[in-house]
Amino acid sequence: MLLRKGLRILIVDSNLDSRELLAIIFNQYGVETIAATCISESLEIMERIQPNLVIGEIALPDGDGYDLIRKVKLFETKYKVRIPAIALTIYARKSDQIGALAAGFCKHLSKPFELEELIATVASVTQEAPEMAISA
Repeated sequence: MLLRKGLRILIVDSNLDSRELLAIIFNQYGVETIAATCISESLEIMERIQPNLVIGEIALPDGDGYDLIRKVKLFETKYKVRIPAIALTIYARKSDQIGALAAGFCKHLSKPFELEELIATVASVTQEAPEMAISA
């Protein structure tokens, strides 16, 4: 499956190994990745370089993935853009999936993940999202 050319993914995960693995995977597909370890850092990055997609863990040091998705939704409203988000998390119960989707994530994937499923999910979510630029 091909990923959209020029795609920028913001990875929000406090685990260094997870961030590095995702960067390696997406770089092989020609996708730019930007990593953040926490919500506050991710917001600073979003203000500088608007991503086309956010992939976030639910367990974060300065809140949780639900706080993250609320901040992404506020960003969307402020700049009148759409930034889809995928929860990629160690929380794998059905109730975790329901909670993530209800909070505003487009998709919920559990760690460890299947590479093909991750790439297919990213392709599906980002092909629906138009090219975006921050409008002041």
